[in-house]
Amino acid sequence: MNDDSSSRSLKVILVGSSGVGKTSLVSAFFENPFENQDLPTVAPASCSATVTLDDGTKVCLQIWDTAGQERFQSISQMFYRDSHVAFVCYDNEREESVEQWVERVRQQVPNCNILLVTTKSDLLSEEEQTACAERGADLMRTLNCKLHLLTSSATGLGVKELFQHAAQFYTVLTPATTETVKINEPAKRDKKKCC
Repeated sequence: MNDDSSSRSLKVILVGSSGVGKTSLVSAFFENPFENQDLPTVAPASCSATVTLDDGTKVCLQIWDTAGQERFQSISQMFYRDSHVAFVCYDNEREESVEQWVERVRQQVPNCNILLVTTKSDLLSEEEQTACAERGADLMRTLNCKLHLLTSSATGLGVKELFQHAAQFYTVLTPATTETVKINEPAKRDKKKCC
C-alpha cells in the first residue's frame, strides 16, 4: 500500500459535441439523480473526487466538464492544458465527431491518455450496443486511444468503471521512486578554498 500523505491527482477533461451527455456523466458519477435535460454547458465547470485504487492508493480526480458548442471551443480548449486523461464522449448519433475531438485534444495536450466514451447506451437495443462496442473498439485502435467504454448516465452502466480507469493512469504517470528528499536538512555543498 502506498503512503497517503503525498498528493496524487490527475486532471480529467470531458470533451465532445454539445448534447452527448458529458455533464450527465459527471452527475451520474457523483450519484446524482438522472435528469433528462437539454441545457448546454456554456463554460467549463470543474469538480473533484477521490477514487481508491485496488492497492489502496487514493487518487484525486480534478474533473473538467467542457462546453461542446463550436462557438465556445476557443475558451474550452484553454482548459485542456495539463490534462492527464481525456474522455472523448459521443453518442451513437455523433460517432463521426470522435476523430475531430481526439485531434483537438492531441493538439493541446500531445501526451494525454484518451478514452473513448459512448454515452446514452440505454437508448440502444442489445444488438445496437454490440455493434457500437465493436465500432468503438475499432476507433480506439485506429486513433490509438487507451480504452473504449459504453456508458449510460440513466442506468449507471460503465460510469464508475470509467472514472476508475482514469484513476489508474496515476500509476503510469508517476513511476515509483526509492529516493526521498528531506526538506529539513541543509543541502550538502562542495567546500571550495579561497585562493
